[in-house]
Amino acid sequence: MLDILALSVEEDVFLRPKSMVFLLILAISGLASGCASGPEQRKRVSYRTSAKENFIKGKKAFDDEDFLEAIEFFKFVKNKFPYSKYATEADLYLAECHFGRERYIEAADAYLNFAKLHPKNEKMPYALFQIGNCYFKRIPDDWWFTPPAYEMDQVETHRAIREINRYIKRFPEHENAKEANELLQKCLRRMGDQTRYVMNFYYQRGHYQGVSWRADEILSKYSGLGFDEEALFKKARAQIELKDPAGAKESLQQLITRFPSGDYADDAKEKLSELAANPLKPREGSK
Repeated sequence: MLDILALSVEEDVFLRPKSMVFLLILAISGLASGCASGPEQRKRVSYRTSAKENFIKGKKAFDDEDFLEAIEFFKFVKNKFPYSKYATEADLYLAECHFGRERYIEAADAYLNFAKLHPKNEKMPYALFQIGNCYFKRIPDDWWFTPPAYEMDQVETHRAIREINRYIKRFPEHENAKEANELLQKCLRRMGDQTRYVMNFYYQRGHYQGVSWRADEILSKYSGLGFDEEALFKKARAQIELKDPAGAKESLQQLITRFPSGDYADDAKEKLSELAANPLKPREGSK
């Protein structure tokens, strides 16, 4: 247990400073933009007498990407004409306005609200897809002045995976399902990339049990995304250090079988030959 805690603390200390630099840059950028812009001056909206007229005005503003004006019209339709068919459409367009403004948390909440209020609406599956898409949009990107994105906190990636999976399970044949699967693969690759990064962090520091755990995570959760061969080789090297010759042989044989022409195939064959020539004594208590 102490070893596990020690590894967790070391990993956290290693990852935190770079994340803090990134957050500091964002904070400074936000302060600078806030000081420069100030409150936006807008003309007062002139509302119409019917739900349809106000909705049309809101739709025109939306099409012109004047999302703030569109929001005012759509909110007016919802509040003044709550039983109109246009109120339902306004609900969805409010979410679309937040999405267009890149206010993805507000958008996700608005799409969820639409899905809850209108569970039988034909646009409900789209709203569920957009919830996952909102979280996907919040996943950190690679920038030259920040650490690699896979080193950063992946909370939004986890949320995107959860919501996209929820949508795909319910509506596997929906028109947005193909795009959802593409987004899901990108999310899983990001998580696999981060797990590989941590695996190599442990590997470089000789924390071989941590290497083995992370390799298993890659092979079980993120298999088929380009990390399997390296994970098998690093796992085998860790198993050798942990005096688990049977496990090492199995990992190396899997690697050679699955990736006979891979980057690690020759090294894997060499390690198998070494194990055959100089058998390891299994660690006490191992199978």
